[in-house]
Amino acid sequence: MLLFLVSILVVTLFALANFSNLTAGNVEGVRDAYFTKVRHGATAYEGSNFTWSLTIYNKNCSTDSEGEAYFYFVFYLDDDLWWDEYNNTDYQIWQCNKGDSTTRSYGVSSWHTIKPVAHELRIELYWYDGNASQLEDFSSFPVPVAVHAEPASLMVTSYLFIYLITTFFLAFYIVIAEPIKIFSISPNSTLVSGKKTIQPAGFLSKVRRELFLFFFLLIFVSLQTISAIFYTFSVPEELRLPAYLTAQITYIIVLVLLIRKENSNFREYGFLWPEETRKYMAISLLLAVLYSFVTIFVPGFFAGYDVFPSSFSTEAFSPVLLALVAVIASETIFRGYIQSKLTKLSGFSSALLTTSVMFTLYELPFWPFNLFRFFPEFLSLFALGIFLGILLYRTKTLLCPVIFYFTFSVLKLFTPLRAIASEYSELLVQFLALALSLVILIVIAEKEKPLTSDEENMLFEEN
Repeated sequence: MLLFLVSILVVTLFALANFSNLTAGNVEGVRDAYFTKVRHGATAYEGSNFTWSLTIYNKNCSTDSEGEAYFYFVFYLDDDLWWDEYNNTDYQIWQCNKGDSTTRSYGVSSWHTIKPVAHELRIELYWYDGNASQLEDFSSFPVPVAVHAEPASLMVTSYLFIYLITTFFLAFYIVIAEPIKIFSISPNSTLVSGKKTIQPAGFLSKVRRELFLFFFLLIFVSLQTISAIFYTFSVPEELRLPAYLTAQITYIIVLVLLIRKENSNFREYGFLWPEETRKYMAISLLLAVLYSFVTIFVPGFFAGYDVFPSSFSTEAFSPVLLALVAVIASETIFRGYIQSKLTKLSGFSSALLTTSVMFTLYELPFWPFNLFRFFPEFLSLFALGIFLGILLYRTKTLLCPVIFYFTFSVLKLFTPLRAIASEYSELLVQFLALALSLVILIVIAEKEKPLTSDEENMLFEEN
């Protein structure tokens, strides 16, 4: 617990104390004026406007005793001079007095391209003292430009073909390998320290219930606090990744310490390695690929797709690593720990609904808050939480929900397609995809018959 609090405190204090230096620019030895915020859209679209907002702070630049100072920007696109504000505009320079901040907005009316591209935009801040110009700071960031494509486009069908081939081979392997035998034990018993124990009826003790709620509130508030700090101060990606990784790893450490403090067996919370591990992995991958295929391609079948620049690059390792750690943390916390606790407390149905709501609040992006997107995103994450909970309940191992969630996250990250459809149309398709995945899970994963009392006693004696 102390490690967790210290980690969050360090990240918070560092962001608060140094946010003015946490920009993409870095002009060594010259920081009399600098960028404090650089905000822009995540993606530009062919034929549409793209705007970025630039905020600078004048710390020590002045041309007279009253602190007057003048600045201008120079823009470079893919290392080529794009626009020099000093030479290409009527007003040439603009004012920001010493000790003041100013925000200026710039935009391009449209991007004309025949294929998805990723431009690199560099903005340099110059101080003009009346006789000469001095470079004070710069900021660089990518500008992905997406293009529209019809369902029959080669850019779309190539990804569609990859998904279909992958689904075919996974299904073929599962068919020839015979159905998965789902591990099952008596519903009134569990594995605790290698002994058979009968779970007490009723509610958990007051102390444990408060500790359980405190743990959820701790991870929820801390993660939202980090997100709010990063959004408010426009912290660059170079700092965000280590901070999120630190937070997620800290959550796992705290949970492990919490489970050990309760003298619980980790097998209670889904830390099981089935005998038919390869089959479990295959069905998890099949469901994830099928779910991704339906949710990505079906909504845009009539209206088309926006195609983005490919995310495959040498820098792809970082988001994949973050996705892996985040998935392991969320599934261990919510499906493994919280759902198992609540199932003992009030039964599976109530546990599934409560855990899914808590998971949704944890994963929901509140920053920046958008009321119109809040409800679709809430329902989408809630439905995903329901499916992951059922997947764990049927397979009894965290291996399946972790593989499913991680595979889906990676496929969504590296498939540069987004259907042109309303959010509620996408939500309906997601519900259909989850229903289809549940049907396939029930058909392919064959549940074993419950063990007899003699067989169960032998199992516990062996363990």
